[in-house]
Amino acid sequence: MTLARDSYQYEMVHGELADVVGPEHVSTSEADKIAYSCDYYWIAELWIDRGQRSPTPDFVVHPGTTEEVSRICRIASNYHLPLTVWGGGSGSQGGALPMHGGIVLDMKRMNRIIEIDKTSLSVTVETGIIMQHLEWALQREGLGTMHEPASIGCATLGGFLAHRGTGVLSTKYGKIEDMTMSLEVVLADGTIVQTLAVPRHASGPDLTQLLLGSEGTLGVITRATLKIHPIPETRRFHAFIFEDVHAGLEVGRRIMTSRLRPCTIRLYDEAETRRLIQRVLGIDREGSYLVFGFDGDRDLVDLEIE
Repeated sequence: MTLARDSYQYEMVHGELADVVGPEHVSTSEADKIAYSCDYYWIAELWIDRGQRSPTPDFVVHPGTTEEVSRICRIASNYHLPLTVWGGGSGSQGGALPMHGGIVLDMKRMNRIIEIDKTSLSVTVETGIIMQHLEWALQREGLGTMHEPASIGCATLGGFLAHRGTGVLSTKYGKIEDMTMSLEVVLADGTIVQTLAVPRHASGPDLTQLLLGSEGTLGVITRATLKIHPIPETRRFHAFIFEDVHAGLEVGRRIMTSRLRPCTIRLYDEAETRRLIQRVLGIDREGSYLVFGFDGDRDLVDLEIE
């Protein structure tokens, strides 16, 4: 529901939001509203190319704490306003577009690292942090999440959690749902829920896994505890070109069904291979390109490669 800018209700909502986060963290400017009306969704880009205006929010709000998120959710609920959570704006499917106006909740102020636990190998962090910034902080301690998707430099942790993101090292280290130990989530009515950081759930449903991939429909993920790993001593990559994608798939299948566990394995079809080699090497080459990597102890990696 989009509010009329000169309506009494609009002024009421604006005032209540400003009371929660401060007036400097609530925007109703046209420039900001347009900025939050598009991401990398191809239809949004098509709208722009055609000179069409995509749906805009009524308010852009930047919360700084979980308690502020809770109060904002209560305001949205009380006034029956749509609330859309915004991370880095790097999505490609339009999931963060405010299709029905309302409130856009930009989480990037909530970017604090709460604790790095070197004993249990876990990190507790707010979900507005850009994933690359989290990795840099962990790497200074000799650690890492090993979650390295293509959007690591611009996407937030919350986006990966809400959409069950996958990184290029997931073959060995798992996807984001495999790394997540617990979540703090604000429900639509403002209730704050903390799931348990335990390895198994024998006393009821695993709420953490229920909330992961919920794309903002079940609540706003404000904090997470993730598994982390020591930075491997070495990481090595090898690449091969096969006659076609079927031959590459068979080799990949044999690798994955053996006792070897590469940190990454990626197969390009013939069309992708042709474009990639032409762009990188400037030559024409037919076939299917397979790249895989191993990491860990140097001696073990040498054995795996051989």
